[in-house]
Amino acid sequence: MSLRRRVRLSSLLMGVGFYLGVLVIQFWGSDTMPWSLQQLVDRDINARVDFPYEDQAATEANRQKARDAAPSAFVFDGATAPVDPVAAIRTQMHDLRELVAKTEGPDTKAIRDQAAAKGWVLDDAAISALRAFSPAAKKAEYDRMLDAVLSRLLIVNTPDDPNRRSTPPKVLLRSKDKNGTSTDREVDSNLLIYLPKSKDTKIDDQIVAVMRGVRSCPEGLYKPFADVVLKVVSGPDKDKPSHTPFWQYSVSLTAEQMNAAADRTKPEIVPYQAGTTLVGAKTVLGPAELSLLKHEHKAYLKAQKVDPVLRQRKLLRQLGTAIVVLIVVAGFAAYTVSYLPRITEVPSRTLALTSLLLAMIILSHLVDRLQGFGSDFPAETCIFFVVIASALLTIAYDQRFGFGVAAVLTVLTTLTVDGDFNLFLNYMTAAGVTVALLKDIRTRSKIIAAGAITAVATALVSAATSLVAEQPWLYVVTRVTLSGSMALFAGFIVQGILPHFEKVFGVATSMTLLEWCDASKPLLRRLAQETPGTYSHSLVLSQMAEEACEAIGAHGLLARVGALYHDIGKAQKPEYFVENQEARMNRHDRLSPTLSLLIIVGHVKDGVEMARAYGLPRVLHQFITEHHGTTVVRYFHHMAAEAAAKSPLKGKHDRQVAESEFRYPGPKPRSKEAAILMLCDGCEGAVRALNEPTPGRVESTVHQVVMDRLNDGQLDDCEINLRELSAVEQSIVKSLCAIHHGRIKYPKADRQPSMPAKSSISENEPDAVQNGTTDVPEVVEQA
Repeated sequence: MSLRRRVRLSSLLMGVGFYLGVLVIQFWGSDTMPWSLQQLVDRDINARVDFPYEDQAATEANRQKARDAAPSAFVFDGATAPVDPVAAIRTQMHDLRELVAKTEGPDTKAIRDQAAAKGWVLDDAAISALRAFSPAAKKAEYDRMLDAVLSRLLIVNTPDDPNRRSTPPKVLLRSKDKNGTSTDREVDSNLLIYLPKSKDTKIDDQIVAVMRGVRSCPEGLYKPFADVVLKVVSGPDKDKPSHTPFWQYSVSLTAEQMNAAADRTKPEIVPYQAGTTLVGAKTVLGPAELSLLKHEHKAYLKAQKVDPVLRQRKLLRQLGTAIVVLIVVAGFAAYTVSYLPRITEVPSRTLALTSLLLAMIILSHLVDRLQGFGSDFPAETCIFFVVIASALLTIAYDQRFGFGVAAVLTVLTTLTVDGDFNLFLNYMTAAGVTVALLKDIRTRSKIIAAGAITAVATALVSAATSLVAEQPWLYVVTRVTLSGSMALFAGFIVQGILPHFEKVFGVATSMTLLEWCDASKPLLRRLAQETPGTYSHSLVLSQMAEEACEAIGAHGLLARVGALYHDIGKAQKPEYFVENQEARMNRHDRLSPTLSLLIIVGHVKDGVEMARAYGLPRVLHQFITEHHGTTVVRYFHHMAAEAAAKSPLKGKHDRQVAESEFRYPGPKPRSKEAAILMLCDGCEGAVRALNEPTPGRVESTVHQVVMDRLNDGQLDDCEINLRELSAVEQSIVKSLCAIHHGRIKYPKADRQPSMPAKSSISENEPDAVQNGTTDVPEVVEQA
């Protein structure tokens, strides 16, 4: 077969497109960093360019210090607070002054009694101090004294904030009036008076200490002033204090102050020079080391865009990658043309194969490039795509071709993810074991079992390569778990997408073929009921074709199922085919040879239409269209020749009736299985027409049919060779001899013997027993 015929221009263009597509995938996006978390580096990693690096640990420590130093926030909201404690204290202190101002004279008992009635305790010193402010002229001075004391009384509740690890040196006091206007002031934390959480804790001394700090506050007012403050903040019930502070601690406002302080903290920047050792050899990469390497890698990628030297290195590296990919793709193309040329002969098959490989490479590339978005997907994740592609390739084609293409895919995937030899070994293990286990899929559980075995094998190889590299146990366990789980998960995915894949690629697994062998299928039931002779013929051919295929290593089950359905078109007009006709009734007797030819040839077209209507897998359609190839319908050609010889307008020999007019439309068989079915069909019909099909005559007839098909060029489009053809011929002879085997014929005896001869009667010979014959039987061959 010429190279031009084996490689069409469209397929060649698809191959070039595949190569360019792989290159685009290889060069799309920036290079990824080859290091992973918990990986043991075997050499020093030096900085390739100068870059600044933010020390995250130091920066975070500084930010935490800023948070700890940020002021706590206390708020008084006049619009929502039930009572204003400062106003309440001011009011009661004015009431005390008024009470003393109304009573004159040296007798202070009446003042003390009136004060006691209102809950105040006044002694002589307090009354004397209040009388000093009694005149109207002293009222303004009294107010200033109250303002001075109240401004220093910073009574707050005790904070309960888990985010606060220590007391800051400063606090923020925010006061809101009823209109919502806020006033902030910052004071020292040691000036705060925290309300006690129990009645046993007293704050009297702290209040008095604040009053001592106000020079205008007389000592005599210390006690009554403190009592008024305690009465307001604690409530009237001394046993159940209400704890009404001047300011309430605000968790949210404090968090804002802490975050603002952290945001104002400048990052800790460490400059690194090119050549500086970032990570030493035999170091296990932790989060800090990995972060440093990521920053260096980003700086290197950024420098590549502006530095001509780095850009030149990148271009040279890409050139080397392009050459490697070219070699791999060229080898892949040569392997395909040499081993499975039918792929390149049909553009749709070339497109399907290259699309599958490109899809797997693109997905692997996307997973690898997710590192640029902050994710860390190890390259072992791509085992998932390698297993899926290997399984689908083996199912669509065969093990040998599937392994070859899977090897190409593993090389390209390793290049895509910038992997090393250990990663390539993992990929090849996954691909090789998957291909080896999926030779024949006859049960649904086989794909899952293959995925499980592949998972174990891949995990073992991953563990071995990691241990050889002296990786830490956490790294080993992570890689082993990921490799095994990806292979196992891929098995389930293949199981789920397999029916859709069979439709797209026009293939059928053994599992699907076995389902179509079921005699309860509507198409087979119709064939058995409406065309019993054709159905019996199909059953015989299915056994013959399967055995012949297995003799040369072809797909026996495919040929078997194809033989069952190859003549389904005869169900449209069953009475026009000899195996379905009643005795002494032939409908062709009243038809012209040309019209009979149209009916006979039409069963191929009818069969294809029925196959589509009943959803027969596309891979079986070839047996319907190709089982006659372009052979001559010899019987009706001969009838037409005889009619032409008798016609006064024609000559006296059949050469005037062209054989091309009486040929099937084809196409010729394009697979070994279809070619074997054609030979079995022709041989079975020729031997069935023999009066006495002895082994010798069967062998001679089979050889004649095979040579006729070979000389007629019917086997030119398939890949069967002469050695295989000889094995197929021997298998057909063996099958037909078994079908037309010899049987024992028992002649009727003239007299009844007293005792039957045991040597001539057996339980499997009912006729002999019934007739009571005793003569030695004569062996004849059943016609």
